[in-house]
Amino acid sequence: MRRLLVFLGLLCTMAIPLSAQASTTVEQIPFDDTFPLCNGDPIHLSGTLLATFTDTATRSGGHVFAFHFQPQGVTGIDEVTGTMFHATGLTRDLVVESPPGGTTETFINLFHIQATGGAESYINTELFHITVTPDGTVRVEIDMTSEPC
Repeated sequence: MRRLLVFLGLLCTMAIPLSAQASTTVEQIPFDDTFPLCNGDPIHLSGTLLATFTDTATRSGGHVFAFHFQPQGVTGIDEVTGTMFHATGLTRDLVVESPPGGTTETFINLFHIQATGGAESYINTELFHITVTPDGTVRVEIDMTSEPC
């Protein structure tokens, strides 16, 4: 009898559609900024960032939040030398919250300003990851940053 109940329970579970409620927003955000390169020269960048924001509620009662930014036609110029630059890379953040209260977050930023004509490029890389248990204990924490200067 117990095997029959387990079998019927599994059968019912498979018959229920696996679903989660999700929402996604996609936006194009104007980007315009000036910042110093390693040699101190100001570089002015402008263009558009493609941004995607997602919020998903899981069947178990948790949530998954994500955002993603990516340059779309972002170009720049060194205001001293006139060197042209092209922005590539991405910024991504993913947060997973479990129903009992645990959280995991992973943040990645790969910000590449590629120079033309053999000039030095500016490459910034960041990685952050943390896992927190439901009782608030930090189990994993990684924080790495790499900049050319």
